[in-house]
Amino acid sequence: MQPLGNVVFLGDGFIANHRKSFERRFPMLNRVDFEYSWSGAICLSENQEGFFGQLAPNVYGALCCNGPGITRGTATGKLLADMIAGERNEPIDFLVASPGPSKTPPEPFLSLGVNSVLKWGQYRAGLEV
Repeated sequence: MQPLGNVVFLGDGFIANHRKSFERRFPMLNRVDFEYSWSGAICLSENQEGFFGQLAPNVYGALCCNGPGITRGTATGKLLADMIAGERNEPIDFLVASPGPSKTPPEPFLSLGVNSVLKWGQYRAGLEV
């Protein structure tokens, strides 16, 4: 990956994977070029819980969205901003009271488990991958 300001250029391998997945799902659009392609890290927890709240003095986070990143990240990010501004409501109280992500096992078990779960999910998704 090559950084370009706030933009990261993805290597051809990522773009090729995006193209392959797109063409499997939408074969009738195989001649449509991508103007942009995006990829990023995914944060997962075994218990499907994220972190929401204060990490340190003046440091807050809404982390570990477990896959539905953009949607959940946007919603929890807005709620976090509201909470920092002093607002309290039922969704904020729910997130603050959540148990948070479970502890992860040590390496090499962590990588083996994560990669196995991701590969299983890709297999189950079939052509959607």
